[in-house]
Amino acid sequence: MRVDQITDKFQTSMGDLARRAGELGRRAADSGVGERIKDPPLIDPIRYRHLLVSLLKFLAVIELVSAFLHGAGGEGWLRFGVDLIVAGILYLMWERLTVLLRERKATSRQQIETNPDAIRLWDALIFSLLWSDEIMRDIPKDRSRLIVISYTLITIGLVAAFFQIGSGLMPLVITGALIMAAVNLVIWVVSLEREEKESLQTELRLAHEVQMSLMPKTRPQVPGFDIAAIAQPAREVGGDLFEYSSVGEENGGFGVAVSDVSGKGLQAALAAVFTSGAFATEVRRTASPAEILTRMNRVVFSHSRRGQFVAFLLAVFDRSEMKVVFANAGQTKPLLLSAGRTQWIDAVGVHFPLGMQSDSAYQERAVLLRSGDIILLMTDGITDAMNAAREPFGVERIEQFLLQPGLASSPAQELVDQLTSAVRLHVGSAPEHDDMTLVAVKVA
Repeated sequence: MRVDQITDKFQTSMGDLARRAGELGRRAADSGVGERIKDPPLIDPIRYRHLLVSLLKFLAVIELVSAFLHGAGGEGWLRFGVDLIVAGILYLMWERLTVLLRERKATSRQQIETNPDAIRLWDALIFSLLWSDEIMRDIPKDRSRLIVISYTLITIGLVAAFFQIGSGLMPLVITGALIMAAVNLVIWVVSLEREEKESLQTELRLAHEVQMSLMPKTRPQVPGFDIAAIAQPAREVGGDLFEYSSVGEENGGFGVAVSDVSGKGLQAALAAVFTSGAFATEVRRTASPAEILTRMNRVVFSHSRRGQFVAFLLAVFDRSEMKVVFANAGQTKPLLLSAGRTQWIDAVGVHFPLGMQSDSAYQERAVLLRSGDIILLMTDGITDAMNAAREPFGVERIEQFLLQPGLASSPAQELVDQLTSAVRLHVGSAPEHDDMTLVAVKVA
């Protein structure tokens, strides 16, 4: 079996390998699965791939030299001509294809990701060549050794075929068996990643359901206030929440809480459930936002995992005295629009999130209100929302949004809808990495 035949079979097999390895890399990169083992592999797969390519080139050169010697003896000029053509094609494939087809790079990856069942061999070959380095970098570290072993098996198969180990069909059998073993290894790696990804997706779905179940389903009807809110979970579910509650046993006012649990997934959702339960208990005991947060902090510190914190803001609105009293534990500052001017309201005292220190004693601040004032309560998913250029939405855009002519007369729900639409427009096609929660309170 000549090198051109071996190379053709090798390219066919590697097209399938690239498709499967690309799916593996994409899934692992999206989910974070496969980062458990931090030690680097014994052999760098990318360097190993370059070594394998160099070996193929070396075998091709040997084949060309052999064909030329046979041709010089008058026996094999046809073989030399065919091998020379094959060598030229291989040269174009390995050295020039990336340059010639660079504009097809994104298209080839999209085809592989969106419709892998109907992918053509040529498209798979282009993808494997153009995205080879990215594919290798995306393979999880605790699976890299298996990919190296797969390459080793393919290399042994090529060497066995080239040096005619055995007779008759034996070289083809050896090569086929080794390549099949290599492909099976990659398939097994992909199946492991798929199982872990499916498990992760189940966890994220449960976390999303838990997160949504805690938040109010309808807008509250509070005399003197127009209140609207939205919570938009990111792809990776976090622990953002907004809640409404009467505060204190009698005449305590109406409370709006916005919280953000550190972390992602089911653990963050369960921590949000616990925090919500602690909030529901404490708001019945006192009307003081500072005292509520101080009590909650002790509970959260005692029962949460170390390193897990809860940014929590509680604002209590009192129509009879036309004021809002709030305490802030590490949450984004409230934004007040009053008399055509915007102001980010600083808290007083400690600003630590709940659960960071056991003895944090929070303080509260009162702000007088007037008819037509608007207060926005939000998590950092609004201000930190980034576009593809990694430019955050930022506080200035929020201020400019509120200062638009005529916006102050809009209902609270319209304010929420327009601001979240502006954030989505800014983000564009960039992935959303954090939840976005926004509550608008307008004084009638």
